[in-house]
Amino acid sequence: MADEFSITISGIEETCAMLDKAPRNIVKAAYARALTAAAVPVVEALEARTPVEHGDLKAAVVTDVAIDAVGKGGFASIGFGKEGHVANFVEYGHRMVTHKPNKRTVGAVIAHPFMRPAAAASAEAAVDAFCESVRESMGAGIPGLPGTRSAA
Repeated sequence: MADEFSITISGIEETCAMLDKAPRNIVKAAYARALTAAAVPVVEALEARTPVEHGDLKAAVVTDVAIDAVGKGGFASIGFGKEGHVANFVEYGHRMVTHKPNKRTVGAVIAHPFMRPAAAASAEAAVDAFCESVRESMGAGIPGLPGTRSAA
């Protein structure tokens, strides 16, 4: 039972070569902006599907973007912070158990998947947002990159 969703993006060889030649601080900033842009459609899809009858899960949605130290990549993590256990109970269902000392099972709550469908529905938009952001960030000063501004 996985509790997170990730997308691995591999670019074209030319883009990778361009990123290798660019200064690390520019690449790190481009990755940070691109991962933040990629998180937006996922968060929107998640908020739209989050059930409201289970506390304040919509308000608990958090996004964390981290770039590795050498600027070769990073990740965007989207979750529910301290309410993550509640989101997991809703997503996968759970048993209803009495308190100690007996801890008897008295029922079950059926699963209400909303996180996995949100991730699946927004994956393509997230990849597109990532690619467009990298293109904009790196293309601002690199002539010949498709979709960039040229200094005329």
